[in-house]
Amino acid sequence: MLLELERRRVIEAARQARRDRLVPLTFGNFSVRDRDTGYICITPSGMDYDCLVPEDIVVIDVAGNRLDGGRKPSIETPLHCRIYQSRADIMAIVHTHSTFATAWACCRESIPAVVAEVAMVAGGPIECAPYRPVGSVELGEVAAETLRDRNAVLLANHGVLAVGRNMDEAYVNAVVVEEGAKIAFYARHIGPVCAIGDDECLALRRTAVTKYGQQARP
Repeated sequence: MLLELERRRVIEAARQARRDRLVPLTFGNFSVRDRDTGYICITPSGMDYDCLVPEDIVVIDVAGNRLDGGRKPSIETPLHCRIYQSRADIMAIVHTHSTFATAWACCRESIPAVVAEVAMVAGGPIECAPYRPVGSVELGEVAAETLRDRNAVLLANHGVLAVGRNMDEAYVNAVVVEEGAKIAFYARHIGPVCAIGDDECLALRRTAVTKYGQQARP
């Protein structure tokens, strides 16, 4: 089977997202890009995550052409492909419909960087891309333009897209966005929101990139 390990990792992430209530039912979609081939493993359209087996995960190239797997790939395949095309460093994408972050997206507002973790993911607020139809090439275009060099973006009236250098990192970024959205929501209802300043956000982002976590062994 082509890229069996990567296919299994996609299934694990999708199931974890449902357990963590980042997605209801079959909402959202997940993908991993293989470093050696550049091929992308993506969830199929409209299938129960708990019932997925590796053969259900579809392997495509970066142009969206199906290479392996008999299922129809996610309706958001153009979105994933465009994000991968835009940045060589992205190796995984997690697209969720988590409640608080999606609520900000429905207001077409950025999530302010009120906690350090959000600044570390985005270097500032989690910005909201303009509305474009679900499954469209145009959605991929505005998502890539708004994401730029950051690791998460809101999709207006839709949900959240988080990226990473691997699936673990992309998944953590999706969780951070939802927690940041939740905290910002409650903070706004307590009083005026005091966001972290731009310079400090950039400093925190640099720290996340260069110093946070365990360093790889030589």
